[in-house]
Amino acid sequence: MLLNIIGRSFLNQKKSMALMTASIAVGTALVASLITVSLDVAAKVSKELRSFGANILVEPKVEGLADISGHKRYLRSEDIAKLKAIFWRHNIVGIAPFLKSDAVLSAGGKEGGVTLAGAWYEKEIPLPGEAGNFTAGIKTVYSWWEIKGRWPQGKDEIIAGVSAATQYSISPGDSILLDGRRVTVSGTLETGGPEDGWMFMDLAPLQEVKGLDGKVSRVLVSALTTPMDDFAYKDPESMSISEYEKWYCTGYVTSIAKQAEEVFEGSSARPIWQVAATEGKVLEKISLLIYLLCASALAASAIGVSTTMIMSLLRRVEEIALMKALGADRWRIITLFLAEGILIGIAGGLFGYLFSIGVSEYIGLKVFDSGLQQRAVLLPIAIGSAIVISAAGTVLPIRRALSIRPGIILKGAR
Repeated sequence: MLLNIIGRSFLNQKKSMALMTASIAVGTALVASLITVSLDVAAKVSKELRSFGANILVEPKVEGLADISGHKRYLRSEDIAKLKAIFWRHNIVGIAPFLKSDAVLSAGGKEGGVTLAGAWYEKEIPLPGEAGNFTAGIKTVYSWWEIKGRWPQGKDEIIAGVSAATQYSISPGDSILLDGRRVTVSGTLETGGPEDGWMFMDLAPLQEVKGLDGKVSRVLVSALTTPMDDFAYKDPESMSISEYEKWYCTGYVTSIAKQAEEVFEGSSARPIWQVAATEGKVLEKISLLIYLLCASALAASAIGVSTTMIMSLLRRVEEIALMKALGADRWRIITLFLAEGILIGIAGGLFGYLFSIGVSEYIGLKVFDSGLQQRAVLLPIAIGSAIVISAAGTVLPIRRALSIRPGIILKGAR
């Protein structure tokens, strides 16, 4: 009997049913698409933020008498490749070693002290135990650095920061004296930071000139990380074995820094908190925005379903009154509307899920320049969301239907 009534209801109200199904499909598609974005947003946003600089700094560990005397310590260049052998090696997307030294610059009729930094711009390094190579250097960590000219290709070429170039009237192609040696300026660099006052040259020639073969002053690391939570800030020294294992095997910036410290002999690695904290705040706000949009989409769809179902109810008042006059109790009326809503929800959920695949792909390409991963778990989530929408949309129509008085309605229908 119930199935017969529902079947006739669908046949007699095709436009209303189609409208409710479309409303649910749109709401479900938005929710499923936003959930798809939320599942990938941490990795995507982290990857986007990595283009703005490193989030881990590795420096020589200086303590005791060496710290008091100001004795310089260095890291070993040979340890750089070991970063791609740690537990979170696949999260390491950029490595830039630097060797800083003081130098005397003579150019434009002026002479003065300047910071001379040796670095890799773009260098292929072999991966431990693997056949392929990894591209390291400034380009992988500070891709936004703007070089006018080209990167040095030998020990007799340098790059001048724009501040130093302006101070000493240096232009690309000029020949200057650096520590008494004649070098050529292959280009200028503008970063908007302190590096604008430095001079840069390729790492290997500077190591050779300074007698520091195989030594670097610091290594900047760009790593994809998991947003920091309360557990991430817990002191590893106070953790139990199981807690430490969980912390160590989670991609926090602190745990990746710890693993970086383990592979560099005599090093101290720490997060660059300005970058790491900003990343966490951005991800937190994006997640909150996604949740609010999901709630808004569900509410809007539920209102659409409720409005359409009330209009449908107004056309079925006599039918509901007759059912109640023939003995249908309140639970039969509730079951009727809920059954209709659930069937519409399932249909809308299926259509919404299929629609969400295209929507999420579009969002991924437009926002992140890459598609988002489609997960099978979204199908039950989409159908579940659709049923929630349809069930919420039936609340007001059910209340209206239960308030119908058969005697009054049927008397007026005669």
